[in-house]
Amino acid sequence: MTMTVAMSDNSTIPEEVDVVIAGGGTTGLVVATRLAKADSNMSILVLEHGPNTRNDPLVVNPAFYLMNIAPNSPRASFYRSKASKDLAGRESIVPIGKCLGGGSSINFMVYSRPQAIDFDAWNVPGWSGEDMIPMFRKYENFQDTDPAIDSSVHGYDGEFGVSAGTNAQPTFQHDFFEACSNVGISTTADVQNFHTANAVGKWNMWIDPKTGLRQDVPHCLLFPLLDQINTGLQVATDVIVNRILFDDNKATGVEYTRNGNDVAIVKARRLVVLASGALGSPQVLERSGVGDKDLLSKLGILVISDLPGVGTNYQDHNVVFYPYKSSAGIEETIDGVVSGRLTLQEALKQKQANPSRNVIGWNGLDCVGKLRPAEVASLHPILQKAWEEDFKLQPERPLMLIATIAGYVGDHSGIDIGQYFSCGPYTPYPYSRGLIHITGRAVTDEPHFDCGFLSNALDLEKLVWGYKLQREIVRRMSHYRGPLAVGHPTFPEGSNASYEAVDRVSKEQGRFIPIDYSAEDDEAIRTFIRERVHTTWHSLGTCAMKPREKGGVVDHKLNVYGVESLKIVDLSICPLNVSANTYATALAVGEKAAYIIAEDLNIPY
Repeated sequence: MTMTVAMSDNSTIPEEVDVVIAGGGTTGLVVATRLAKADSNMSILVLEHGPNTRNDPLVVNPAFYLMNIAPNSPRASFYRSKASKDLAGRESIVPIGKCLGGGSSINFMVYSRPQAIDFDAWNVPGWSGEDMIPMFRKYENFQDTDPAIDSSVHGYDGEFGVSAGTNAQPTFQHDFFEACSNVGISTTADVQNFHTANAVGKWNMWIDPKTGLRQDVPHCLLFPLLDQINTGLQVATDVIVNRILFDDNKATGVEYTRNGNDVAIVKARRLVVLASGALGSPQVLERSGVGDKDLLSKLGILVISDLPGVGTNYQDHNVVFYPYKSSAGIEETIDGVVSGRLTLQEALKQKQANPSRNVIGWNGLDCVGKLRPAEVASLHPILQKAWEEDFKLQPERPLMLIATIAGYVGDHSGIDIGQYFSCGPYTPYPYSRGLIHITGRAVTDEPHFDCGFLSNALDLEKLVWGYKLQREIVRRMSHYRGPLAVGHPTFPEGSNASYEAVDRVSKEQGRFIPIDYSAEDDEAIRTFIRERVHTTWHSLGTCAMKPREKGGVVDHKLNVYGVESLKIVDLSICPLNVSANTYATALAVGEKAAYIIAEDLNIPY
């Protein structure tokens, strides 16, 4: 029997369906919509913690993306990691999507793809680079017409538009690329071809070139499907999934709470799918009795499956954005939006006046790079050793990612009104690991979260190298008007590496003098990085897809070890990190999961 349900925040949640999906973020909705489209007679229920995002102006209009991770945002949850000496005694805050679409609704919208070898490194049957590239091509509608781009690695018939947005800055791009060339870094037409590992290039965006709107999963997949007449898919928002229900070791449904009301359950006739994210899914598992038996027993939770790997292996990329004063005009940065000088209403008026050229359909991120060192001898000794072991013989494996933002992304209240740009080096393959575990049986019990940032000194030394490299690039740019001091290391008095000294002497001599960093200067850089480094919002790894005896939680078909009828489909399954922002990877994982589930349920796909 076909169940026709339109999206409704007040809809009645059924008591039983074929498939329950716990989490309406990126991967959960990809799985839900693909399965619903393949079999409209199958009843599917998605339970999402956060609010509906349909036509939310702060979601669909790209330039306002930073508002969605601001501390008061209703569209994000904020996980507080324990204080760490590696972060100069700080607690680190990691926001995650808490709204329909999850990260796809609040991310930076950068078109960023991993290396094919990243998936090969997982060493999981069916998940190699060759296996995964078709998943990336399936969903994308690539709009870049540069003839130098290899079209065979891109998709042109998918639902998610890829473009340069509505306010790309070719003058800034050329300036950055020329500066990179002057320090020995080449420019390529397509950094996102799954193979490039040592070049910079223009950065496309998950923005529709015609409408200038964000390309998130709800607006690209979910809402168009729900607007059709026949679908077995129902989505309920503002629902908290407490735990998964089991009959012996078979998952039979979920227990949930909605709008603060009494606890209720929904049964799943065929399958329970967990898609609550790298910080959410481990907690749901542990509250359900799946996890380390010692932890669960201590909390009085009946052990269904002893899986010590649940909640471990947490990974994230780490970044520091270094801001600079810019010669750009007011219409060439996002500073007006970030500072509040340009309101949403005013920006919408500008878009109405000029739909094809406006700041609101742009994220300000026009340049990106994947980089390897030209002189290994300049690296810290421990980083040289890691290079020899993990990078030297893998030429498609970058040591650092780098990005530019046309603006200052920090608090504008304490700086002069003006135009800025920022350059951010960030780590593609972190060595540090963290963890997350529940501390009680209730959803409201704050988890024990240790992000682990910089707990391995290699990550710190990579960021030191990244700082020095971005500085060499930026000081050669014509847009450069000096550093915004609040966002840079404070060097010892009299240091030859200070911005003032380097810029003054370079101007006097008419050349870019070499920057001579002393041991004290290097320590000043390390101190600053510890004080400022933060998440890139790319959490993954906490329910890893690897052998059970090696700490794995799911097998190659996403089945949770030790139980039946339960799969995990979010980025918590990634055993190792990828050299890219993770939205494209999340979409691809969702596509792969949909194939796997359709095959298991005998659904033509």
